[in-house]
Amino acid sequence: MLRLTLWSAAGGGQYNVDLYENVPVNLTYQFSDVTQINKAKGSYSQTFRIPATKANKRFFETLEDATLQPTTRYSVKRKIIAELSYNTIPLMRGYIQIKKAIIQKKDFADFEIIFFGEVLTLAKALQEKDISDLDTSALNHDCTYTNVVNSWYGAGGLLSGNVVYGVMDKGRNWTEADDGVFYNSFVDQYNGIWAAELTPFIRVKWLLDKILSTGGFTYSSAFFDTANVAKMYLAAYNGSTLVRAEESSAETEVAAAGLASDFALTSSYQTIPIVDTVTGGYDYGSNFSNTTHKWTAPYDCLVTVSTRTNPVNNQTNLYDLRTYINSALAVTTAGGGGNTTYQRLCLAGNTVYFTAKRQGQQGVTLDALGAGRNEGTWIRIDAVSEQLMGQTVLMNGNLPKIKQIDFLMGLQKMFNLVFVPDTNKPNHLIIEPLQDYVATGTQKDWTNKIDYTKDVIVQPTTDLQRNVLDWTHSAGQDFVNVAVQNSTDRVYGRMRIRDTDNDFATGEQEIKTPFSPYLLTNIPSSDITIHRAIDKDGNGVKEPKPQIAYFNGASANIPWYLRDAAGTEQIQTSFPYFSNYDAVNPSVTNNDLNFGYEIAFFATDAHPLNTLYYKYWMSYVNELYSETSRLLTAYVKLTKADIQDFEFSDKIYIKNAYYRVLKISNYDATTGGSVQVHMIKVMSDIKDCVDVPSGQKTDGVIVFNGSNTDYGSQACCERYGYVWINRKLGTSQCYPRAIAPQPATSNG
Repeated sequence: MLRLTLWSAAGGGQYNVDLYENVPVNLTYQFSDVTQINKAKGSYSQTFRIPATKANKRFFETLEDATLQPTTRYSVKRKIIAELSYNTIPLMRGYIQIKKAIIQKKDFADFEIIFFGEVLTLAKALQEKDISDLDTSALNHDCTYTNVVNSWYGAGGLLSGNVVYGVMDKGRNWTEADDGVFYNSFVDQYNGIWAAELTPFIRVKWLLDKILSTGGFTYSSAFFDTANVAKMYLAAYNGSTLVRAEESSAETEVAAAGLASDFALTSSYQTIPIVDTVTGGYDYGSNFSNTTHKWTAPYDCLVTVSTRTNPVNNQTNLYDLRTYINSALAVTTAGGGGNTTYQRLCLAGNTVYFTAKRQGQQGVTLDALGAGRNEGTWIRIDAVSEQLMGQTVLMNGNLPKIKQIDFLMGLQKMFNLVFVPDTNKPNHLIIEPLQDYVATGTQKDWTNKIDYTKDVIVQPTTDLQRNVLDWTHSAGQDFVNVAVQNSTDRVYGRMRIRDTDNDFATGEQEIKTPFSPYLLTNIPSSDITIHRAIDKDGNGVKEPKPQIAYFNGASANIPWYLRDAAGTEQIQTSFPYFSNYDAVNPSVTNNDLNFGYEIAFFATDAHPLNTLYYKYWMSYVNELYSETSRLLTAYVKLTKADIQDFEFSDKIYIKNAYYRVLKISNYDATTGGSVQVHMIKVMSDIKDCVDVPSGQKTDGVIVFNGSNTDYGSQACCERYGYVWINRKLGTSQCYPRAIAPQPATSNG
């Protein structure tokens, strides 16, 4: 018999609810709608009534009597955990919502309820929580030279490989070009990187595990257990130039001081006697001395300093101004006057101050702050960074802004994932790419279960097809991504499919992730390739979108320098390499975290065939858009055992063809019987193109179909973003696209 089991809000009570013997409880099992590709939807019931028996009133006793106080067993504002079963066979797990009490003839009452499957429980539980709300304390660690280097070496390194440090330019504007004033290159042994200037990356699978476990779910996934996925990381960057510490007081280290009275310059450089006691002055961290007129760095940091000088008589060409950091010249302002802002490195104990002298014999007097003649003379420590090394890293304080449910949906859109509730295990999900999930299905013959007393409808999928399909990441804010967007009117890595064969296809559909492309470019005048998270003015991107990249190990590269615990530059012979590709120098057979085929902004053998679209979406699109694709709607005589044994991965055999179930509509859990089933034909034998790239010869030629002598066809060469050209005595072959200053402008 049909049974509805409820669990109390307190979690201690289990209640078997009395049901009407012949009242239908209609269940709809829903996998995905082909008009909303990649979205797993929850199963649900129609509203149904249960009697207000003595047993049921023990659970819902206050609902029909407005004078009674609510019990601790349930709340009308909360989900009530529930399971529908038939003779111990689970039919649906999830929760119910109580809708109303219906009183009949004064003394009789019903309760009206609705049942929801558990996928919606996951979405509801996570949708308002950011990933920074996760408990990431297990990943907190000290930002030291040793931990940074150890992070590059996997399970034996830092935190079992769940955190790896990489190099991103977040406003340092590294270059190997020597501008004659300030050499800003970490390949220079006197300008090594500090540990906190690197960026921690968190393994994607660790975040997935934490999000689901925090939401009360477990999962199984062959896909997320692969070595390729283990290499995927999320950049822990939210706009901070340096790694955020567990207890940060950087905001309180700023100061401002000015001249309290006019100051006459001499022919020699003098420290300008500014003090923080002037109107508008401050020294929150007690770092400024009114005796030495210097600000002292509380720890190793980057400081942003602004200065202004004003002579009493606007004599701007009659004096020189110099700003020092611990006696080392930082900035020279020829002629003096006006405002200057700069950022420099300060070690703990370093001082910041500025000096001036007159030029020639003419007297020059600097204007006091607030004297009313000009804007005065002052120095201001505008910003003090986090520590450069040694602090305890607060991992969730470094995470980009994204909701947990959006992070999951972003992964779903990248890899065409399905989140399917396990019918045999409460709160357990099966997470796989769609094509992998359906490949595991059991073959079942339903030919003799078709109810031919009702219409059987076979139709093409043309009405479901769109004229244009776009797969894309979100627009990035760094200067390279912005340049691509401005010049091509699209996001780098987009894949566009235009259905020119269907006269009836209309409209557009976009599958868009919340992540931005992890674009790589060379450091100016360098062969070192990194992501440069800076805008066109060289400032770090302050509110970056989340980015996912492959970690390709500590790869051999030109030597560079990283500071150790003493601040001494230590030479590094390997470089931690993060990329949208799963190889330092990708070729045809590698993987790419973009959807479309793009030219990189650095030298590669060839762009990979295995984009996100090719690996995870192509078979779905081919199945939906094939000339022979069919939708089947029929009434099928399903028993309760059929329902209990059913999985959406099953391959249903009906009259010489296999189908995949999309939806079972209004199955009567009380009586069973004939139920409407919506299916799509399985089209596993469709080829995307007759020739598939499979490798590359030493001369650069692309070969096809697993053969070193098969050069494919022009149509298939160009379909995958390569070029078909004549380079050998009239013989045309397939080659990678040449390196170009702009990426491809179209993928379809």
